[in-house]
Amino acid sequence: MNEYLKIAWRNIWRNKRRTLITTASIFFAMFLALVMRSFQIGSYGHMIRSMVESYTGYIQIQSKDYWDDKTIDNSFEFNEQILKSVEENQNVSLVVPRLESFALASSGEQTKGVLVLGVDPEKEKMMTKLEDRLIKYRLTPEALKLILKEELPEKLKEKLKTLENNSYSNTGKLELDMEFENGDTEKYLPKILKHSRFENKYFHENDNGVLVADRLAKFLNLSINDTIILLGQGYHGYSAAGKYPIRGLVKIPNPELDNMLVYMNLPYCQELYSVDNRLTSLSIDLKNNKDKSVKKTKKSLILELDQEIYAIKDWKELNPELVQQIESDNGGGLIMIGILYMIVAFGIFGTVLMMTTERRREFGVMVAVGMQKYKLGIIVTCEMIMIGLLAIVSGIIASIPIIQYYYHNPVQLTGDMAKTIENYGMEPVMPMAWQADFFLTQTLIVILLVGVAIFYPIYTITRIKVIKALRD
Repeated sequence: MNEYLKIAWRNIWRNKRRTLITTASIFFAMFLALVMRSFQIGSYGHMIRSMVESYTGYIQIQSKDYWDDKTIDNSFEFNEQILKSVEENQNVSLVVPRLESFALASSGEQTKGVLVLGVDPEKEKMMTKLEDRLIKYRLTPEALKLILKEELPEKLKEKLKTLENNSYSNTGKLELDMEFENGDTEKYLPKILKHSRFENKYFHENDNGVLVADRLAKFLNLSINDTIILLGQGYHGYSAAGKYPIRGLVKIPNPELDNMLVYMNLPYCQELYSVDNRLTSLSIDLKNNKDKSVKKTKKSLILELDQEIYAIKDWKELNPELVQQIESDNGGGLIMIGILYMIVAFGIFGTVLMMTTERRREFGVMVAVGMQKYKLGIIVTCEMIMIGLLAIVSGIIASIPIIQYYYHNPVQLTGDMAKTIENYGMEPVMPMAWQADFFLTQTLIVILLVGVAIFYPIYTITRIKVIKALRD
């Protein structure tokens, strides 16, 4: 076998141009497919983390009937045994208790239906970064008057007028909305921040205050230290009514939730709805959130908990719209990569066809002097495998530095694309994924293409007519 490999290695370098053309076509297919797929998978991971970790968690424990009928009557009794069973799982990093229900919120003559979410402030802060969503800057009419007195370009002043009453939990979104040009950020942003700072507080354990979503607060004309009145139906028909001071305003990325969400301390929420130590869900954050680990953890929890009482839902069941969006986009990406490989497959086959035609006389001579056809087929197969492996390895080596760099330093999006991503509650970045499975997948696909291309020269060798070949 060593002799075959030596002959094959020498043969592929007898015609360097032909070898380099074949290698280049496979190399670029491998390189582009890896980079494209890495960007695509990285974007999905970023989307999932942003959506799942900001609200639902990777797994939720609910009452058996809650998913189909989301009323507080379908809550479940919380006890230490449930918490212990969940926390003993090695992949569980955090368990967040929640009580979720609806109420009518009122302030003055304004009323609106709202979603009331009872939470543990410290655990919620760890899981969903709720404290980071507190509004830090608000372009109120009063703040705008002071900002417009500063020395700012007319273009920025006109832009500020269009942003009146906008609220921001960080400077990144404000910078995007202002559309600063090069150098303007450091020069003019501090002047805007100086007058638009908004004093806001996070609530703590045993605090009877609430956090109100920004758009809801604007609709009800509420601000810090105002009082919101909640009226609804409690557990098993009990009336639920109470008034609560507003500790802070939060900017929720999801516009629908930003119009209706009120956060409340869990004990006070249970008191409002007359439920003693009951929850609608336990949201679970995981150490390893890969699909296989999520499924394994879910199966483990199903075995631990009574399925007659509890339902275990993973993030895909809790976010069907997100899953459909990813699957749809993934299908489009796979079609693009499929088109790329189809083009490359024709390129490889064209190169192999050219090589076979050019070497027909060579094959005839070798068979005429005594080379058995199957041995000649083995040598040609070794040649194609070597060229394929050379291209695959070089494609992987060339792509690794780029994937590694953008994995640690995601592409920063700007302009309208960045605004759109921000509006969905995600950081406007485009990271790349760093995982072994898509390297392996693309390698197997290229090997398959090379393997299919090998059949033509082997078929030609087995059917070769020596006299005719010598005359070519």
